Amino acid sequence: MSYVTLTTDTKNYHKSTTFAVTATTAQAKSVVTTKPTPVANRSTVLGASYNYLKLKIYCSASTPVPSVYIYGWNYCPEVNGWVPQLLYSGTVTLASSSQTLPSVGTVWEVAAHTKVTGDGKLFDGSSSTSNGGFLLIDTLGCEYIEPSFTVPTGSQNITVLAAGL
Repeated sequence: MSYVTLTTDTKNYHKSTTFAVTATTAQAKSVVTTKPTPVANRSTVLGASYNYLKLKIYCSASTPVPSVYIYGWNYCPEVNGWVPQLLYSGTVTLASSSQTLPSVGTVWEVAAHTKVTGDGKLFDGSSSTSNGGFLLIDTLGCEYIEPSFTVPTGSQNITVLAAGL
């Protein structure tokens, strides 16, 4: 007997590790021979979903404001390596007021996104400085997704919530 799995079920967010971003420039990605791993002070690695990955981003302070880079990783047996591709890059606007994530503490949510390159679907809060914004990344064909961040100066703790769609 065959079974059908509905893809309309509600998908919950899952928290990635909260990490401190201190990088001031985007990292150059190249083919690697081992499965992609997070880069210290810069990124986290998530499993991809079937179609889209919905990302909510939170920062531990209202400044500095991070830039976002989303990389997709695929394994290519002909070169025996994991090949990166830049799926999206952009800048963000943080909410004007803080909120509390119970397991993290006080955070400022990314309220608005400005695309620089790639194919991200941008969903801003009800205003450019209010909570509720998220980013939808087309992950079709990618085995792993790596959200990576930079800040112009200092450091920023980033928490990424991801839901596969």
